[in-house]
Amino acid sequence: MSDQRTPPPPIPPEQKKLLMIQSVYLLISLGMLMIISNPTLRTDIGSTVNIALYPLIGFGGKYPLMSIISSGIIIGLMTSIPRYFFTDWIKMGKIQMRMRAYNQAFREAYRNNDKSRIQKLSGMRSKMMTENQQVSMNTMKPLMVMTIFTLMIFIWLYFLVFSMPYQLISTPWATGINIATSDVAIVPSWIVIYTFTSLTVGYVVTMIIKYFDFSYKLRKEKEDQIQVG
Repeated sequence: MSDQRTPPPPIPPEQKKLLMIQSVYLLISLGMLMIISNPTLRTDIGSTVNIALYPLIGFGGKYPLMSIISSGIIIGLMTSIPRYFFTDWIKMGKIQMRMRAYNQAFREAYRNNDKSRIQKLSGMRSKMMTENQQVSMNTMKPLMVMTIFTLMIFIWLYFLVFSMPYQLISTPWATGINIATSDVAIVPSWIVIYTFTSLTVGYVVTMIIKYFDFSYKLRKEKEDQIQVG
């Protein structure tokens, strides 16, 4: 008896592109991990990047906290600005609204045991996932390039911290902090400060750009409606 199995449905082109981008991003992340875990490569890259960054934000080695914060600010700006303009925020908002309505309708259908409606809603899921994947794909494109710059600055900070004759610093909230270690976190203090700064700057910059960008678009739309009217 011949085994006639139904072939799987073809993968949509948008999903193929997203899978390719995710694969490239994964390879870049693995490459970053290999470089960071290799002391020789880490030192060679850090000393090379140090030639460019030390005169700019090295502060002569006197203010390591300022160097860490400045690096976080640079990364926050470099990642948030391209990500914002590569993200279709209006489309993302529409997708989120549709997903909330879809989830609510699916829960009601499941609660009422409406099998026909459940089947119909299940068929709509793939289309909605494809739209979500398109937005994610456009958002991930600049991140692949920015990841390389982030890696360079991260390795430079690692090189800077461990090349200083001392690691104890004073901050507005405490004194005698060893930035090469940490008493309250798993990762060293310099990584915590750097990550917190970059995430905070990235969030604030995104909100500011979004405010002015959406204000401009709303004002432009009102002007167009007045001209048409």
